[in-house]
Amino acid sequence: MERYDVAVIGAGPGGYVAAIRAAQLGLSVAIIERRYWGGVCLNVGCIPSKCLLEDTHLYYEVVKHGALRGVNATGVTHDWQAMQSRKEKVVHQLTRGVEVLLKKNGVALYFGDAQFKDERALGVSYADGQKSEIIADNFIIATGSRSATLPHIKPDGERVITSTEALSLPGIPKSLAVIGAGAIGLELGSVYARLGTEVCFVEIMPQALPGMDVELAKTLVRQLKKDKIAIHLESKVTSLEISGEGVALSVEGKFTGTIDAELVLLSVGRAPVTDTLNLGAIGVETDRKGFIKVNDEYRTAVPNVMAIGDVIGGLMLAHKASHEGVAAAEVLAGFPHPKSRLVPAVVYTSPEVASIGLTEQQAAEKGHKVKTGRFFFGANGRAMAMNQAVGLVIVVADEDSDEMLGMHMVGPMAGELIHEAEVALAARMKLAEYQQLVRAHPTLAEAIGEAALDVNGHAIHKIG
Repeated sequence: MERYDVAVIGAGPGGYVAAIRAAQLGLSVAIIERRYWGGVCLNVGCIPSKCLLEDTHLYYEVVKHGALRGVNATGVTHDWQAMQSRKEKVVHQLTRGVEVLLKKNGVALYFGDAQFKDERALGVSYADGQKSEIIADNFIIATGSRSATLPHIKPDGERVITSTEALSLPGIPKSLAVIGAGAIGLELGSVYARLGTEVCFVEIMPQALPGMDVELAKTLVRQLKKDKIAIHLESKVTSLEISGEGVALSVEGKFTGTIDAELVLLSVGRAPVTDTLNLGAIGVETDRKGFIKVNDEYRTAVPNVMAIGDVIGGLMLAHKASHEGVAAAEVLAGFPHPKSRLVPAVVYTSPEVASIGLTEQQAAEKGHKVKTGRFFFGANGRAMAMNQAVGLVIVVADEDSDEMLGMHMVGPMAGELIHEAEVALAARMKLAEYQQLVRAHPTLAEAIGEAALDVNGHAIHKIG
């Protein structure tokens, strides 16, 4: 039996960061992971998907736009196995790095399944059948999430797959139907579409990327359709039939009919992994979907048990989990760490989509007198030079206070550009101050400056 100041359950981006920060602050720390260091994000999520997105984007740009840009490559082919191999090398390097960082910071590592025995003790079961007990003054639950399913549609790992299987298919399918047009589905669908797969999305909501700015979603959908990706909104898959050749989906709604595909990717969100922890035995409360209820200090109904990341709901993003991991560790060490009011969200399609703060609709619903500015990348010199002059930037501000409320963009490198907006919003900059910033020319960031000026009708490079 080992005793620690804090035991962290789960070694994903929330858990391993919490463990390292707690150790830096002088606490004795143990971390328990059931499957792989780095969690879903590093192993079957953020990192492998970005490797495939980058590699397929390179191939697609050469094939589709190479001649236009003076790159006259002939006989260009893709090597799926080489892409898979590079992806695995990147994943291994990063996950190995997480393990090394934990050890270097003096964190005790346990590789097994954890379950609460009481408010101070965890039972850990190992693959070889052995068991041990860990005693801790405090616990941080960071067990993350798994792919959600539908009551009438369950993945079988062969014809009906989740994002996990989609990252490591043995070959490129001829056709792929994706149920759900959220970030994960759109990214993975884009990977296969670039390699020649016929891709079709079915989304029950009125827009792709539900919850994000409507104009951004519409802009992205238009571009995806140009790349011959079909997207059926306000449509629902009522049933599916699996055969030796593939899957037939029955769809009702704005689109009604049958969609035939070799594979179906079920991408309808994420569900918290909380059902194996024996939370009820110690009084930790969850909602009807299994998300753990916490207060502003990430404490559950049991004061010495905290929870962070996907298991507490909200934006289920790796960087949010990491931020909360730092916060939880600092709270345990006696340092105040208020929740961040700003978390950027990024979708790594082409073009990329990024968002932070309130959308125009959300701001209006909160009672703001809203003013907005827009600027299109089609008038940005750097975007044109990159042959990626698609998309726009939207700046949302309050007319009375001149406070910046949000920024939303779809376009090249949006996932990098959004952090300029985060700094401005975190500093509570007035729009008038933000409009005075000088940006290098030619850069994509100039589009942000023009959008800010456009709020007052002062954009220099915008007609009308």
